[in-house]
Amino acid sequence: MNVSLRQLKGFLLVARFGSFTRAAEQLHITQAGLSAMMRDLEKQFECRLFDRTTRSVSLTKEGTSLVPSAQAAVEQLEVARASVKLSTSVSRRILTVAVTPVFASVLVEACRAFASVDPTVDVRIKDVPRREIQGLVERGEADLGLGIFLKPAAGIELQALLRFQLVYIAPAGSLGAPGAKGKGGDSMRSLAWSRLPDLPLIALSPETPVQEVIEQCLLEAGVARVPKQVCNNMQTMLAMVASGFGAAILPSMVMPFCPTDRFDVARLTAPATHVQLYRITKKGHHLSPVATPFVKTMVEVVRTLSANQPVR
Repeated sequence: MNVSLRQLKGFLLVARFGSFTRAAEQLHITQAGLSAMMRDLEKQFECRLFDRTTRSVSLTKEGTSLVPSAQAAVEQLEVARASVKLSTSVSRRILTVAVTPVFASVLVEACRAFASVDPTVDVRIKDVPRREIQGLVERGEADLGLGIFLKPAAGIELQALLRFQLVYIAPAGSLGAPGAKGKGGDSMRSLAWSRLPDLPLIALSPETPVQEVIEQCLLEAGVARVPKQVCNNMQTMLAMVASGFGAAILPSMVMPFCPTDRFDVARLTAPATHVQLYRITKKGHHLSPVATPFVKTMVEVVRTLSANQPVR
């Protein structure tokens, strides 16, 4: 017999909810995938575990008798896994952080700064597409994630950390000289949404939270822009802007990668629009004690980098 922990969890969820649909949502798999998993489980036990109709799912007598054993097995395995993970974390002091590739570059500076705070911690960065961060955190493959989320998501908790203003990024020389200095001697250009230059726009994928905000601002400003190019990666967008393919609208966290000899950057105003960076953790999960000081260091580093950007 080759019964997996995932199969037993699926079985218990179906038994609890009386629904393959709700159980599949909890496991983050398709209903068809869960159904196949349960058929395999029934094959291994050589009996039906569920009575299925078009309206309901209920346990058979055999399924009911399996529930206590399945529950005990899942609990024992979870305890064993937690114990092993805790032992590993204590002895090796590993903190795994999932981030997008562009923010991973900023995080390298945070890791260097944190090494002077606590050199016993081994910080490991997983640079992945934004849509993969939540899954890594939920599965315990990352202790925490850092990303931009606009809507609450089941299974994770969000803590707001930093706000980044949206900025317009164009090839060097496209925007002319910076305007007069603003508050605090800031001479960075400002540009109203309604007065965007007629440059081809390089955009993020439409389903990206940042792009959703951008599209709403363009709509409210009455600006029609059909993207010349759609990218999944902010670094790709910056490379295309630097090569003269067009302009991009991105959060100001990319500014450390926008040297003045290759880019013109202007903060977008009327309205000034910000996106929020969140700490992403698994709901109900006991966070590693080294996570909080690391996040604090990261916030300080990012704020310092932002404050030290060259005048534009």
